[in-house]
This record gives sequence, structure tokens and C-alpha cells, in this order.
Amino acid sequence: MLVKSIIFNLIFYFSIFFFGIVFLPFLISERLTRNVVKFWALFIIFFLKKLIGAKVNYENKYIADNKGYLIAANHQSVFDTIFFLKEFDKVVYVVKKELLFVPIYGWYAARLGNVFVNRKERVRSVKIISEKVYKFLKKNYKVIIFPEGTRQIENRIGEMKSGIYAIQKFCKCLVYPIYISSNLVWPKNTFIKKNKSIKVKILAPIEFKESKKEFLAKLKNDLEIENKKNK
Repeated sequence: MLVKSIIFNLIFYFSIFFFGIVFLPFLISERLTRNVVKFWALFIIFFLKKLIGAKVNYENKYIADNKGYLIAANHQSVFDTIFFLKEFDKVVYVVKKELLFVPIYGWYAARLGNVFVNRKERVRSVKIISEKVYKFLKKNYKVIIFPEGTRQIENRIGEMKSGIYAIQKFCKCLVYPIYISSNLVWPKNTFIKKNKSIKVKILAPIEFKESKKEFLAKLKNDLEIENKKNK
């Protein structure tokens, strides 16, 4: 897998530069930008399957096109930020503000409307984020947040940050957990990819709970149950 992983990584990083520069004029339009990013996501996942030999098992019983959803997904690899760009119609991510200043990525992320989190102003930032998320949901966007806050090194579920609770409380909507086992194919902190299966499963939505502790425990427990099934 070493040679295949090297080739895949070359394709991955070169494609970011190539697509980012060649299609730069498309940034004039959000719709065109979204089409470019969707095509790029299809391109990368195609090579992940054909070159590495990975499989993606996607299970969705709850999310439909042309509707807005607040999604909480566990985070294990770069794959998690690519797959939904391909799979869903209109997607925005809630991500850390530092990514806005990454060349090429930041340009496209900003044009897509991604919501950037300022971790230095947590209270004010959560309010601003919640207002933006609410507007996106009303426009039928899928808003994706990774409540663990960072990628997990192992195939495990990390602690849930409270931001997802505050956003749900403000928006008064359901939260749809999504379990992803991408670490089995695309591990963090290594360029070696593996020809295994990635499971992406949308779980039953979680209703609003007055208790933050109860809500976060429910979200983590649902993801952990699915994670145990996948081991």
C-alpha cells in the first residue's frame, strides 16, 4: 500500500492546487463554486476507491435533499470534510477560524459560506454562529459540525463540546448524528491509506433536551454504540 498511498497523496495535494487555481474565476458565483467543490470531492473519493481499494458504506434513512438539517458528526480524518460535499446538495461546515487563512482552501470555504469559529471569543462567537446556522437551516442547507472539536487519532469517540447544544437550543431543531469510521482507511498523522471499508451512517435524530449534560451524553452514547458495532 505504500506506493499506492504515495500516488494517492500526490493526486490529493496536486488536485487541491490544480482545481483551486484553474477554477478560481468560478468564485464569482456561490453556485459555480459549489459545483466545482462537489466535482473535486467526487474526484478524490473516486481515487480513494479505485486506487487504494477503499469502500464506502453509506446508510441514510433520515436526511433528504432540499431540506435543512443540523448535523453532528464524529471526526476521524480529512475524508469527513470531503464526503458530504459530494453526497449532500447544499452543505456548510462549522470550522475553526484559522482555516480561513489557509491559501486556496480558505478562499473556497469562505465562498461556500462555511461558518468560522473564533475560539478566543467563545460566548460571543457561539451566539453569532447560532444566528448564522439558523439562517442556513431556513435556506435548506445541511450544516455540519464536528462536536469533538478535532480529529481523533484512534477509532474512538471523543468528548462532545457544548457548542452543538447551544446551537440546537437557539435554532430549536433536531440534531442528526452521523457516525463515520474513516480512521480505518485514512488515519490521522500518517500518509498511509488502507484498503478497508468506511462506514457512514446517519443515526436517529436527537430532540432538544433542557439539560446540556443529558444532551451531550446522549449524542456521545449514540455515536459510541455505533462505533462498538464497527469494531
